Amino acid sequence: MDRNVCTRCGGEMVHIGQEKIQLGKFGWLTGSWGHLLSGALTVDIYCCRDCKKMEFYAVESPEEEAAIAQVPCPHCGERHDMDDAKCPHCGKRLY
Repeated sequence: MDRNVCTRCGGEMVHIGQEKIQLGKFGWLTGSWGHLLSGALTVDIYCCRDCKKMEFYAVESPEEEAAIAQVPCPHCGERHDMDDAKCPHCGKRLY
């Protein structure tokens, strides 16, 4: 897909910046509390010079943003999340 050509009119698309879009939803009972835990998605924003249509493209997927670094356990050698207090495979405490 060519980001420099408008899908509506075929005009030239111009990169106008990069922003973070808030994920989550507004609930009737919870209000905006869902926004606090859901994170944000970084997007590139393009605008057509002719028809002013805007398009958003994700810079990285939400899975990549949320991923925690993996390290090998010093006891069993299996990989686990860096912030684990205990190895989920062998159960030994990590330092």
